[in-house]
Amino acid sequence: MMNNKKIGLTLGDINGVGIEVAVKALNQMALDNSIFLFGSREVFDYHLNFLQIKANFNYEFVDLDNNENLKKIDKTVKWGKNEANSGFISFYSLKKAIDYANDNKIDAIITAPTSKKAMNMAGFHYNGQTEILQKYLKSNDGKEKNAQMLFCTNGGFRVLLLTRHLSLKQVPKAISKEIIIKNVIKINDILKNNFKINNPKIAFCALNPHAGEDGLFGCEEINIINPTLNELKKQGIDVNGAFSADTLFTQENILKYDLFISCYHDQGLIPIKLLYFDKTVNTTVGLSKIRTSPTHGTAFDIAGKNIANELSMIEAIKLALKLA
Repeated sequence: MMNNKKIGLTLGDINGVGIEVAVKALNQMALDNSIFLFGSREVFDYHLNFLQIKANFNYEFVDLDNNENLKKIDKTVKWGKNEANSGFISFYSLKKAIDYANDNKIDAIITAPTSKKAMNMAGFHYNGQTEILQKYLKSNDGKEKNAQMLFCTNGGFRVLLLTRHLSLKQVPKAISKEIIIKNVIKINDILKNNFKINNPKIAFCALNPHAGEDGLFGCEEINIINPTLNELKKQGIDVNGAFSADTLFTQENILKYDLFISCYHDQGLIPIKLLYFDKTVNTTVGLSKIRTSPTHGTAFDIAGKNIANELSMIEAIKLALKLA
């Protein structure tokens, strides 16, 4: 794979599989691109030695060991544990990559998995890496920042999360006409401009079972979702629904629609991960740089065992290069 894009890869939680899958993926890909790795060099070298793997690719390491914020942080790896020290390193690795992106030193960011709990233990109270990116990564042309969490496969199955890391009881209050309009218009433009889809065909999931069954199981479809989708259709956007989610994700519909919009996290992620777990990429769009990530987490249960699967990381790197 050859192009002149520069990519930055953050190495994730030091107690998880991030370094392992990153090294395994890059070893397989034989890229000619400039690759910047962000993390602790001490920890990186420890992982390679412990796992008995080598980094057989060209890269530039952005070492945070001398960062003022991390000088006194314990670099001891404790496989499979949530620790504040790993949260510190995860946060500042991502923050440094964002700084590089803002300075146009890299064209895209790929993130290895982090632990939300560890970052919160370290005092960084974010729901995930997407929220950190939205706060610190520059906007496009000074426009309002609107980071969107898009999951996609190279085969064209794409799921956008209308709401992200919320408890289920918070979801209905978070869904509004304004949120739907903003997110649908934005993702429609992204599908056209970044994915080169001339007239994106979008399917919108209902919030309630059976799309509310005419108000019997909830009125959000009647009062908010369907009227808003009708407004968007009048603007020329091919958005359809709201469809009952339990019958929407068929193979026929996956071929028919360019994008599915789910009202909440598990509604959209269960079907795409069930069908294409190792081929799905978590993509942050709507900011000045593309960010991609494998869809799995830190995999604490197998950390340090050298058995982690790097396929999702390979797909994440490929997509970052494609969209950058």
